[in-house]
Amino acid sequence: MRKHFVPSTLHRQLMSAVAVTTVLATQAWGQDDGKEREQKYALEEVVVTAQKRSESQQSVGVTLSAFSGDVMKELNVDDIADVAANIPNVQVNYGFGPTNFNVRGLGVNEFSSNLDSPIAVHVDESYISKSFTTSLLLFDIGRVEALKGPQGTLFGRNATGGAVNFFTNKPHNEFEASINAGFDTYETLRVEGVYNTPLTDSLSLRLSGFVINQGQGFYENTTRNEDEGKTDKWAVRGQLNWAGENTEVNLSLSYGQDRSDFIPYEGVGVATPESVAAGAPEFCPEYLNGTARGNTANCVRTIDGLNPGDDDPFTSEGDVEHQVNNESFIGQLRIDHDFSIGTFSSISTYQTFERDQREDADGTPGPGIENFYYDKVEVFGQELRLASDNAGVWNYVAGLYYLKDDFRQSEYLRVAGGAVPGLFSSFTQSNEAVAAFLHNNFQLTDSFSLTGGIRWSREEVTIVGGTDAGLGSIDFGDGEDGPETIVATLATHTLLPDGGERTDENVNFKVGFEWEPELEAFDQFLFFGNVSTGFRSGGYNATFVSAQEGFTSLEPETITAYEAGFKTTFLDNRARVNVSGFIYDFSNGIVNVDTPFAVLPVAVNAASIDTKGIEIDGQFLLAPGLELNVAGGWLDSEIVSDITAAGVSLNGFTPVNAPEWTFNGQLRYEFEVSDDWNMIVSTDWSWRDDQFLETVNAPSNLEDAYWIGNARITLTDVTEKYSVSIYGSNITNTTYRTYANDLPSFGWLLNIYGPPRVFGVSAGVRF
Repeated sequence: MRKHFVPSTLHRQLMSAVAVTTVLATQAWGQDDGKEREQKYALEEVVVTAQKRSESQQSVGVTLSAFSGDVMKELNVDDIADVAANIPNVQVNYGFGPTNFNVRGLGVNEFSSNLDSPIAVHVDESYISKSFTTSLLLFDIGRVEALKGPQGTLFGRNATGGAVNFFTNKPHNEFEASINAGFDTYETLRVEGVYNTPLTDSLSLRLSGFVINQGQGFYENTTRNEDEGKTDKWAVRGQLNWAGENTEVNLSLSYGQDRSDFIPYEGVGVATPESVAAGAPEFCPEYLNGTARGNTANCVRTIDGLNPGDDDPFTSEGDVEHQVNNESFIGQLRIDHDFSIGTFSSISTYQTFERDQREDADGTPGPGIENFYYDKVEVFGQELRLASDNAGVWNYVAGLYYLKDDFRQSEYLRVAGGAVPGLFSSFTQSNEAVAAFLHNNFQLTDSFSLTGGIRWSREEVTIVGGTDAGLGSIDFGDGEDGPETIVATLATHTLLPDGGERTDENVNFKVGFEWEPELEAFDQFLFFGNVSTGFRSGGYNATFVSAQEGFTSLEPETITAYEAGFKTTFLDNRARVNVSGFIYDFSNGIVNVDTPFAVLPVAVNAASIDTKGIEIDGQFLLAPGLELNVAGGWLDSEIVSDITAAGVSLNGFTPVNAPEWTFNGQLRYEFEVSDDWNMIVSTDWSWRDDQFLETVNAPSNLEDAYWIGNARITLTDVTEKYSVSIYGSNITNTTYRTYANDLPSFGWLLNIYGPPRVFGVSAGVRF
């Protein structure tokens, strides 16, 4: 087991937080001047739908974190990746397109776009199948819920390690309109607007949208003498809601475009200059011990014998402009009808996302390797379910689920401008999934209940196509690029043992209990325990494989999870502390490894991954208006199989994005500055222990522990009609990697970094 000690800077910052808390608490108590404040002196109840019905977060026997849309704004969350920073034992791996959640050591670091994540993402209970389709979702959000552990008896599919659920604000029968605009130090304009109006007594309309336009990129390209890495995207959503006496119908349509620059790579050298000049590259010691940087003279890339020349991660060298041209559409029709026995719900979803992306894959100033991505996914999903009213001894959720996922890929890894054979991966993939599920809760006494659920799943995956070697370059139209001439077929579905067709079936279950004894010291106490299993469907690794052996057929992942914990509320609802512990037995986990059969890492099944950990989450109302939220997690996760990568056994290695310790917290103080105006001062921080960014736990892909801190000050009138905020993100200007592609066989290490420090101002008005 890895042993780490929290660095002295952590102790100093925690002590500073305690000191600030004490000062602010003293000020807040001094301003407590009446019964009105006393009546408000309690933590707000958080209502969630983790079990497909509205319940208090403190009454649900599962581990989850929930944030309202307002809290997300105070936490400076404006991208799906920002959600993870506020949840212990949750990371996000992002950089080259896909945004993959990693929960409690379970997640993906896969290059293949056609593989679905074991952490399910839902928007308004509709499953989002591909991780590269999430960049245009986060606006007009009412709340987000992050559930940990297998969720298969209640949610969609592929929720082996957890589910992250986003819920948009729904139309209602009162007029509402608002607009919020912000501008920051990188000339970034952020605008979000909402218009809600009743059309009749029963019909309401809601329109919302956002625009992010960044005028200056985070990166300075020294080859093309221009900045890059700018965000340029927008999306709109329209909703109609009809509410009758027993029936409610909601139609939601959203559309968005992403025309961003895309984040460039830093290409760090791995070989000594002398060995590269001699034509027999040898690794430099600094690469082997993990200290190689862009200005390490002794480490150069084998492709050009150079390195970036400085240690500034926000300097880039690529000769090809990174471009994104993505388009998204989501339509959902939801019908809810109340019967005497419960509520029947029908959720129909259609999603299409077109990914057109180009990147300088080597990050070097000369012709080398460029990637052209074209992926299109069309998804139809249908869920039918009946949920009881949560008023009897037996409460249940029963449902049927269907999904049809059609995926098309045309991706070209071009070498030397097409003068040298490159890799062209072109295939179609179809996934048809059906499932039936039943989730039950039996209230045996006033304080004790049992939970039991079961899910049957059947998935059929068919893939047609493979990878060819090609020369030249040609624009096929509609965003597709590829080679002008095919010179050889390297891998094809026709030579797979299963012929490119696989069917997987699974039955997973959940059993648990909830006990709420009346204890004098607590306002509420819930003790819970669960045993659950999960299933992630099988598939194919098919992208950029240079030999038939790299075209792998992947068995389904399965997991058995054991979890127990307690949730407490005390001090007259002024404090909450929740604790959970878990043990996972994860089989056939899909990991990325280097093989001689592909120039890039290949997804394969690992025999087993064992994980255990503890999480603590606390909320404290220290004084009227002064709230402290803190959370921490400990994680011990390791591969326990003899699987190898590049001849190295991975037995005992740590999965990617699985730091041993994580901490996060928020301090928020709201107070009156006059009879008409209030001020909100908040700061939040997160700390991640060191973690590996590649399955092969080499020093070169070990990311050291780091802090990220944000702050916001908001002035708002008592009616909350007007607001003005100043904010800072990554205020300590911490440098940290979010993604690494360690490619010693290519002769370089590619790094992508999180955003630098940003300061900004925003203003909003509600009508």
